[in-house]
Amino acid sequence: MNEGTIRKNIDESMIRINLIADPEYIVGEDKNVHCYLSWMNKCNNLMMGSVVLGQIGNGKTHFLRYMRKKVEENETAVGIYMPDMFFNGPLVDALNSLYASLFKSNVNKDLSTYLEDWEQSDKSLANRYVDNNIVRYLTHCNNTDEKRLVLDYFSNKDLFPDQVSFMRKKFNAKKRFINNENDFVTAFVAALQFIQCVTGKKILLFIDEIDKVYSDSTNSISLTKVGYKILTSYRTLFDYLNNCKVEGMITVGTTIEAWEVLSHQAAFERRFKDHQVVLKTPKTKEEVMEFIIKRFQENNVNVENADKKDIEKYVSYLTENDMKSWANIISALLKGKNSDSMNKTIEPEEIILDVLSKSLVPLSWEEMLESSDALAAIYPKAQPIKTLQSMNKRGKIIINEGKPNTYEISE
Repeated sequence: MNEGTIRKNIDESMIRINLIADPEYIVGEDKNVHCYLSWMNKCNNLMMGSVVLGQIGNGKTHFLRYMRKKVEENETAVGIYMPDMFFNGPLVDALNSLYASLFKSNVNKDLSTYLEDWEQSDKSLANRYVDNNIVRYLTHCNNTDEKRLVLDYFSNKDLFPDQVSFMRKKFNAKKRFINNENDFVTAFVAALQFIQCVTGKKILLFIDEIDKVYSDSTNSISLTKVGYKILTSYRTLFDYLNNCKVEGMITVGTTIEAWEVLSHQAAFERRFKDHQVVLKTPKTKEEVMEFIIKRFQENNVNVENADKKDIEKYVSYLTENDMKSWANIISALLKGKNSDSMNKTIEPEEIILDVLSKSLVPLSWEEMLESSDALAAIYPKAQPIKTLQSMNKRGKIIINEGKPNTYEISE
């Protein structure tokens, strides 16, 4: 590759508009990966807690998604990724959204995926799990279609009116089965218990974005009354999972600052404090080289030995400050510091428009960041309100007011 081609590939691989469902690699975290897997092997007959700590932009989401993929490949666990620990809005809506995220992520499976496992499972399950509503409903189904409908219902899918009517008549089931914190915990545990009992695998739950409990400006908890109730529900959930002998591990990802604030919530923190992973910082230039090459390979770009020397030149321009996090590294590589041939800058508006143009539905700012490492690198702490409002005024995008706001490209 010539220098121009390398520059182009760096830009394209660092921006990475299209979201990678689960990464195939992780750089510089071998010790933490080994540590996590050792914990997983010890969580027999109990639900453990663990936390992944790292500064903003240092790869917490990447680590969680990488571990989810790795444990599933080992075929000893079912990995479930929840992109958010909290949702805004009324409590009941928030609890339903949290429960639905068990199944709606682009890497998670809904309950109907396990229908074949249920059909092949030990029929004594019905007697062993009489308090599990999913199991109880399935045992009263007359055919496969009814069973699939039950599993869709408990996956919180939107059902057709005739399906809702059937569930009401046959099972006296409500259209919405989560109406308070107790319903949330009961449904959550029932779903995980069902998956475990039909697969025989441990359940590993990866929960992202618990940073939302922390205000960077005030260094304090920033939770609404709804947020506190959700936090309490998680504590109850953790204990109920253990009471029901659901084995596995719940892993949360957060910044060190946010975790220090959460540590004052002793009833929550004590369930996770004994198993902590702190992501490595700063990075080394050897790790940056490996990172760039892995990104090239994601884009189906082969790197020859001769190309590595040219890539090393770009890495050599990185400063100590640039090396503090992956977001800083990506930003510096995109900006092309200290080199005339690297002075190309990426306009944030172009990235925003590119992300929205590739989505069929409006996206929240958090969803946009998940779709673009470049945006996450440029705006690691807060969304650019003025830029988004300016784009809206100029007819570039549409802002849909809500909690949170969502954005879509103008026709």
